[in-house]
Amino acid sequence: MLTALEKRALALIDDDELVAWTQALTQINSVWRPELGLGEEEAARWVEARCREIGLETWFEMVQPGRPNVIALLRGVVTTGESHPLPVDAPPLRGPTLMFEGHTDVVTEGDAQAWTTPPFSATLRDGRIYGRGANDMKAGLVCALAALKALVRSGVRLRGNALLGAVCDEEGRMIGIKAFVDRGWADVVSAAIVCEPEENHLCVEQKGVMWVRVVIRGVMAHGAMPLTGVNTVYPMARFLDAVHALEEREIVRHPRSPFLGQPSITPTILRSPPPGMGEPQNNVMPGATEVVLDYRLIPGQNPEALVSQTETLLRAAIAVDPRLTGDLTVFEVRHPTRTDPAHPIVAALAAAHLDLTGGAPTYGGVPGSTDGTILNARKGIPIVTCGPGDIYVPHHVNEWVSVEEIKLSARMYVLAALRFLNAGSP
Repeated sequence: MLTALEKRALALIDDDELVAWTQALTQINSVWRPELGLGEEEAARWVEARCREIGLETWFEMVQPGRPNVIALLRGVVTTGESHPLPVDAPPLRGPTLMFEGHTDVVTEGDAQAWTTPPFSATLRDGRIYGRGANDMKAGLVCALAALKALVRSGVRLRGNALLGAVCDEEGRMIGIKAFVDRGWADVVSAAIVCEPEENHLCVEQKGVMWVRVVIRGVMAHGAMPLTGVNTVYPMARFLDAVHALEEREIVRHPRSPFLGQPSITPTILRSPPPGMGEPQNNVMPGATEVVLDYRLIPGQNPEALVSQTETLLRAAIAVDPRLTGDLTVFEVRHPTRTDPAHPIVAALAAAHLDLTGGAPTYGGVPGSTDGTILNARKGIPIVTCGPGDIYVPHHVNEWVSVEEIKLSARMYVLAALRFLNAGSP
C-alpha cells in the first residue's frame, strides 16, 4: 500500500515530460562513429544538463576522447555512521547508495531506408516512440532522470543516496562502466538497478560472456603442392569439433537455468589467413587460420576453467605435427551474475510493481550481457535489470518503446528508491 509520501512523490512524475525527454534524447545520434565525429558526447551533455537542472551534484568524466561518463548524485540526510569517500573532491557519503545505471551509446541504425520513419526522428505514433535507441536504452535513462527529479521536488529525506551512472560504450567493450569501477565510483554503490529494456520484468540473472581468439600457424604452400607446407585448416577443424564436444559437456554438467537456459560456445569469426597475414587466394594454402569463440555463461560456470580446457583442446589439435603452433588469447571476460530474488533491491522493485499494477512482477534473466555484469563481477554489487521496452526489439529496424512502459518504469524507480533508502517525510 502506498504511503502519503510515496503518493506525493509519484504525483510529481510529469508524463508529458517523460515522452518529450525520451524523444529529445533519442533524436541525438549517439552511434560511435569517430570517423564522422559522432559518439556519445552530445547525448551525455544532454543528460548532464538535465541533471544540473534537477539540482543533482554532477560530474562529466571523459573516458576516451568523445566518450564520456556522466555521474550524478542525490545525497541523503544521513550524517553519522560509516563514511564512504567519493573519488572526487566532494564530501563523503554515508548510508547506502542506490545506483541507476544506463548507457548513452546506441548501435548502428543500419540501412536508414529500411525504416518506416527516419531512425533518429523519435516519432510518436500509436502509443509508441520509434527511433534507434528509444528502446535500448534512452527511455530507461530518461525514466531514471524523471525519478530523481520527482524525488528532489518531493523534498523527501532519503536515509541513503541515489546515484545515476550514464556511461559510454555499453554496446562495445564496456569501457565506460569499467572506468566507473576503476576510478572508484563503484566503491560507494550498495545496489544497482540496470535500466535496460526488459518490459519491466525483474531480471535477477545475466549470462556472462567470454571472447577467445585462437590462431593456428603452419607453413604456407602452393595449393598444387600441399605436402611442401603444413595446412592449418584441418587442425582448426579438429579443434572446433573438440570445442563443440566441450559445449555439449558443459550443457550436461550445468543444470539449465530457469531464466537463462543453457550455456553455449559459438564460433563467430573464422578466417584463413587472418588479417595481416596475407590475402586469401584459391591456389595458396594459408599459413595460419583464426577463429573467435563466443562463450555465453550461466551461473555456476567458471570462465578460467573453460579457458584451461580450451587450451588443452588446442594443444591436442596441433600435436600431430611439430611445425604447427597455436596461440589462445582471451580478450573479454564478463562473469554471469545472479541476485537473490529476496535481496532488498529486488524486493523493493517487486513491491513497487505490485502496488502500481495490482499484479506480481515477472522474474527473468538477461540472455545478453550488460554493464551490470561488470558491477557485479568486479565489485560484488547486487544488480537487478529492469526497464521499459520490449525485450526482443533492441537492435532491430523500426525500434520502438511503449509510452505506458515508460510511465510504469519511472514510477517503479521512485518507489524502489524510497523503499530501499528508507525515506522519511520532508
